[in-house]
Amino acid sequence: MNYGIAADVLSLIFNIAIVVMTAVAMSGFFFRRGGSANMKVENARCFEYFTVDSNLLVTLTAAVMIFFKARALLGGPAEIPYWATLLKLVGTTAVFLTFLVVMLILAPIAGYGYMIEGGSLYMHLITPLAAAVTFIFFDGGPALDAVSIALSLIPTFVYGIVYFVMVVIVGEKNGGWEDFYGFNKGGRWYLSVVAMLGMTAVIALLLRLAHNAFAG
Repeated sequence: MNYGIAADVLSLIFNIAIVVMTAVAMSGFFFRRGGSANMKVENARCFEYFTVDSNLLVTLTAAVMIFFKARALLGGPAEIPYWATLLKLVGTTAVFLTFLVVMLILAPIAGYGYMIEGGSLYMHLITPLAAAVTFIFFDGGPALDAVSIALSLIPTFVYGIVYFVMVVIVGEKNGGWEDFYGFNKGGRWYLSVVAMLGMTAVIALLLRLAHNAFAG
């Protein structure tokens, strides 16, 4: 389904908003010094969190989409390359995993108000929802094949390896990371691996199906 210029305008607005919201949220780590919610860290330590990494990833894919939508609105080719749509799926899947982990696992324990305070309001809630809505309804682009689901697992898989090394192998006492997501609670990191990759696959599958229903 193609909504034409209206969809291009809305895609441009939403994607610009994603870039702006991420910039505002990131400023809390580097300029206001302190972060927010469960990420009260400064400077480059913020990159330890999947929340930050997934938001930066979806922001990069939003920037790519901004280029193609601006080009179309200025009279250039309207087609969105397959690779750009695929990247947006990967980024949206990652950031929506952040949303679900926060809303279903972390917030029920720490409190919903706490998890969306400050810049975390954008990274945990608004940006993931904006990315999903934009990807499904407004970005357009070609239909995606099933391989795109497997590729969407890459950010979760890569982060999982780093998290495992820093939390389980190195450990906080030896300079590694605190188990801030609780994925190694009771030493059951392997269950977390299955759960996170499974959630990622389901998110990618549903986003792909929804996108393809409106593609074209």
